[in-house]
Amino acid sequence: EGLPVIKEHPSNVIARRNDPVTLNCAASGAARIRWFRDGEEVITSTQDPRSHRVLLPTGSLFFLRVTATRRDSDTGTYWCVASNSYGSARSHNATLTVATLAYDFQSQAEPVVKIRVGDFVSFPCKPPKGSPLPELTWLRDGRQVTNSSRIIITQGGDLVISQAVQDDSAAYVCRARNAAGTRESTPSQLTVMIPPWFVERPANVTVPPGVVVELACRTQGSPTPSVTWRRLDGKMPLGRAKIDDQRLVLEQVETADSGVYACEVENEAGIASAQASLTIVNAPELTQRPQDVHVMVGESAQIMCHIKGGPQPLVLWRLPTLDRTALLIPGQRRGYTFISDDGYTLTIEHATTEDSGIYHCWGVSSGGGVSGQAELVVVPSHPPPIVGVGPQDKTVIPGSVVTFSCEVVSEAAKAVISWWYRPSVHLPSRPLSQGTDGSRISLPDNGALILKNVHLDDAGIYTCRARADTGTVEQAAVLRVEHDANVSEPLHLPAPPTKPRLMAVNQTAVQLSWLPNSQVGGESGQWYTAEYWRQGWDEWRVADAVMLKESCVVSHLTPGHTYIFLVRAVNNSGASFPSPWSDPVTTRPPRDPSLSVDQIRQARRRLSQPIITLTDASITAPHSVLLTWNFLDLTDESVEGVLVYSLTKTGTVQVATVLGTSSSSYLLHHLSANTHYTFFIVPFWHSVEGAPSNSLSVITPESGMLPPFVYRYFLGTFIK
Repeated sequence: EGLPVIKEHPSNVIARRNDPVTLNCAASGAARIRWFRDGEEVITSTQDPRSHRVLLPTGSLFFLRVTATRRDSDTGTYWCVASNSYGSARSHNATLTVATLAYDFQSQAEPVVKIRVGDFVSFPCKPPKGSPLPELTWLRDGRQVTNSSRIIITQGGDLVISQAVQDDSAAYVCRARNAAGTRESTPSQLTVMIPPWFVERPANVTVPPGVVVELACRTQGSPTPSVTWRRLDGKMPLGRAKIDDQRLVLEQVETADSGVYACEVENEAGIASAQASLTIVNAPELTQRPQDVHVMVGESAQIMCHIKGGPQPLVLWRLPTLDRTALLIPGQRRGYTFISDDGYTLTIEHATTEDSGIYHCWGVSSGGGVSGQAELVVVPSHPPPIVGVGPQDKTVIPGSVVTFSCEVVSEAAKAVISWWYRPSVHLPSRPLSQGTDGSRISLPDNGALILKNVHLDDAGIYTCRARADTGTVEQAAVLRVEHDANVSEPLHLPAPPTKPRLMAVNQTAVQLSWLPNSQVGGESGQWYTAEYWRQGWDEWRVADAVMLKESCVVSHLTPGHTYIFLVRAVNNSGASFPSPWSDPVTTRPPRDPSLSVDQIRQARRRLSQPIITLTDASITAPHSVLLTWNFLDLTDESVEGVLVYSLTKTGTVQVATVLGTSSSSYLLHHLSANTHYTFFIVPFWHSVEGAPSNSLSVITPESGMLPPFVYRYFLGTFIK
């Protein structure tokens, strides 16, 4: 007996609405137990049968169902009091909390959120009202989100993502939870978009007309970008243009299709554009082929070579020398040889015999290459004079008038004609002059000798002598004076043939042809003779053969020398005036005895058309460029190797020789920095050089400034 003692104190309880709850309380000393809430006694079912609060025999307070309404709420601070006749005892306080959680979030994220890679995004979350305050978590596709360096949940419950990546795309849900339950926000679908970017950009393209061109444009992005092609400087070639898997395909391209084409790609994250130039090139074409030229020493020579194409080709001239760097560009001069500014004309001033040879004109562009050639023959000097129609033997009677002709052909300064008389072959000659022996001798301006009233002692040998700077020539005739002589009848010489034309030439022989003179009334010849001359000779020589037809072969000539030829028609009266001189003809130079003429001719024919395409020029180091090429229609015997030409805008030439055809690339070293180079390839077979390839150009970087990428030049295009 004594004061009651609380044996079991109530504990704090959190319960959901309508859940049963028990607040325990036990005391000793046969005490009566009462319950209080917030200072007021709790009405139990003992006092009010309608009450949902029941006082258990043990003294515990049992709630059939806890309530939490504005009118009636079980929430509060409870304690029990045990009392008997000796006094009372009070328990510890215990809090009963009726947990609540509303259904609707006060604020939440938008159902659809779209951002770009790298952007910042914040998902707000203000949970439903509840007691106790609900705990917030975030779910990503059903899995709980944890804080990281990029993703954090703020104290206010917002989810913040910085520097978004594509993997952040997901459905995000804010979850609010307390004892009353769990609520989840409407899912917010985050899409992290990637702006369009180019996997493969369109590259500049240079092609000939009539081919199919594909301009690549491979892109990626999220969502998948749409692709549109536009032409920036003209109309798209309708009917011949189509888009195939993002590529622009142009069929049967024409010159008018040249222009700038743009691939434009777009998605919700952005827009991107890439451009490429399409250049339709026409391979260089010789519109005026160079022609062989013959000049005398000291004269000027010009060789013309017109080349057109699109783009305009660079015209180069290869000089006839073993030095393969002997290449001239437009406007360049070397000694007395220079090229016109347009490149079409090569001029040689004060030509010498050393200038003789084969001159090649090359036209190169990104569209291809072409070559032409012409031979320059520099005749060392003018030939000596030659007697066209000279004096003929005559028999006359005393008192007659005798005329000896002496017509001289001289291309140098006018020849000086003099006449000489010799009574017999055993006596010396003496000169004749105007007025000699009274007035019986006259020398008219035409070079003839006229003897009047001839005497018996005028008989003898009369010689016409022509002297010029280039040499001396003479021709003699015999005069007979007899009382009972048969007087010579007038001579009827044949008309001279036409100028002899070259038909063929090799190292030691020349074939010529001509036509008889068609002059009305002229005497015809019964046969022909040929005469020829070359430098160092002081007279013309007569060919061994006597020709009955209008052609001949002059043989036993010296290789590599220049000759001039003439022909005469001959009949019983004598030889005609000489034909016009032929153009200078140079016999073929000595050749490699292992090569036949046919082999050389076939090689020239094989290599006259381009057989190489230069495909790529890549800068691999500050002073190095790698060239790559392809052979077209190659046979093992057609090419011995290639010459790799490097040309600067100032005309500096470098040539590298690559033997064989197994190699299709060459690395050029020791190039100058920050310099524009044009490259092309020339095939060769022994001494025969072929047509050049197309050309490619690069600009070498500043010294020591090679970028971390490599420049490539492919068919007219710079690419990183």
